[in-house]
Amino acid sequence: MTETITSKYSLFFWAKILLGILFEGFIVFLVFQEGLTSSISNQFITPGNLMFILIVVIAGVIITLLFPPKRVIVSPDQVVFRSYITQKKRKITYPDIDKIRTVRKQRFIRGGDEINYQQLELVLLNGDVYAFNEDDYDNYESLKAAIYDHKFRGQ
Repeated sequence: MTETITSKYSLFFWAKILLGILFEGFIVFLVFQEGLTSSISNQFITPGNLMFILIVVIAGVIITLLFPPKRVIVSPDQVVFRSYITQKKRKITYPDIDKIRTVRKQRFIRGGDEINYQQLELVLLNGDVYAFNEDDYDNYESLKAAIYDHKFRGQ
């Protein structure tokens, strides 16, 4: 396999991003709505509520910056993780990879149901771990197969 494979985001990934933006936008809208009209009770804008809104907005920004959406590019020579927000690239050559492991993750949702998903982790010789999961990418299996193929075919 000598072709380069670039990740393609799944519909589920875009839905998570859209819902997060809508939630934060709704909170900001409520704050401005209160400032523009008096149709909402004056008890809505309290120091406690403002602090909660501020914490939610700051947490959303921090989460977006700490765990930014990233593009994964798998070529015959290296794996590149590129952040969409900061445009920061992390290039990983196959000899730098110590282990490749697939981890099954669980996330519990309302009602006691659980969502299971798979995450591919590249463990580097220096101990750093770079991971991406199947929920975010439509072509997760192709990316995973290409990484395994390039890493272990040369040995």
